[in-house]
Amino acid sequence: MALKRQLAAAAALVLAAATAAMAADKESVNVKDFGAKGDGLKNDSAAIQKALDAAGKDGGEVFLPAGRYRLNSGLKVPPGVTLSGTWQAPHHAEHRKGTILLGYAGKGRESGEPLIHLSANSAIKGVTIFYPEQKLPEPFAYPWTIQGEGMHCSVMDVTLVNVFKGIDIGEKPNELHYIRNVFGCPLKAGVHIDKCTDIGRIENVHFNPHYWARSGEAGIPKWEDLLAYLYDNCVAFAIGRSDWEFISNTFSYGCKVGYRFYKSDAGACNGNFPGIAADWSRTCVLVEETQGAGLLITNGEFVGGTGSEAMMDILPSCTGVTQFSNCAFWGPAERCLRLAGNSFVSVSQGNFVNWDPGAKQIPCVEALGGEINIANSFFREDKKQILLSEGVKTAVITGNRFQGEARVENKAKGDVQIAGNVVSR
Repeated sequence: MALKRQLAAAAALVLAAATAAMAADKESVNVKDFGAKGDGLKNDSAAIQKALDAAGKDGGEVFLPAGRYRLNSGLKVPPGVTLSGTWQAPHHAEHRKGTILLGYAGKGRESGEPLIHLSANSAIKGVTIFYPEQKLPEPFAYPWTIQGEGMHCSVMDVTLVNVFKGIDIGEKPNELHYIRNVFGCPLKAGVHIDKCTDIGRIENVHFNPHYWARSGEAGIPKWEDLLAYLYDNCVAFAIGRSDWEFISNTFSYGCKVGYRFYKSDAGACNGNFPGIAADWSRTCVLVEETQGAGLLITNGEFVGGTGSEAMMDILPSCTGVTQFSNCAFWGPAERCLRLAGNSFVSVSQGNFVNWDPGAKQIPCVEALGGEINIANSFFREDKKQILLSEGVKTAVITGNRFQGEARVENKAKGDVQIAGNVVSR
């Protein structure tokens, strides 16, 4: 009897597995069944859209087998549908393999419909996106490559080789967006977030020009042209209204601005930003405004490139709060931090390695106004460390280590406390 019960249980498990497999097959739609070729020549937009519309009736996955899918017009992913390629993770030089979407739509127009439109509860994952007709030093404008709206738009495991504008979840209202494992070389804009009223998340996003330069595709620009364009034009991350945005383990190289926080018509941002980095930027972090709860930036790494006036630039328009904890600042920028306006900035356990490469007596930290706390930080150059200008309302400078000599110039008319600092010789 026991053996019969075991055999019956085993049979039930096999039947359940077969039933689940059949259900999974019904939920997955293959674009090849709708006429998509994936040969890089035929326009596959209509065929893929038919597959998406079919899946949209009940929700599910639209699968893109390995191939090169030419898109002469944009795609709309219906609610509850995932457009899925073969890649299980972002990738590098061998992007010519796997699932590649070739963007031809929208050439010469920065506004207009995106290449991929995500609806509420829809996703795109496991694809490379490449624009064969893009060029430098004067690139073609294109609309957003991926644009989402509504609740729970997701972008995962995607490589954006040479997009003009990458991912927008901000022009239209949204909540709980999710962007994970996205690598690439955006030319003008990487990720834009706005109009988010409930906790968006961005994780493991890496922007670097070598994703185009090492792509193996035709038309790769000269390295110096690519670097020059990014340094003058690209904003890697732009965040407007977002209520508790979480951005972690993100990176940009060679951009005009690494992270821009601004106030849109919908408002400004507050959020948590652990492990973010901007390498060789004209401005690593640009703060135009924040919500009252402010920005919590922890374990950041920031490098200002040649010609950078300030790695961290808090503009006069800012009235909110920006807090840097356990961050490192280096590179040939004139200043590490410039504070203007009427906001509050704190730096704790900062490591200031380089500033004032031209020996112009420019301070590492220049506070022109607002309120500032600097504590338990190391200023590793024997140069002017801190300037508190007349407009500063309050300042606390305590527990810091200065290399060579303490050079803190206090012109502030407000309440200033300077104590407990040491000199390292």
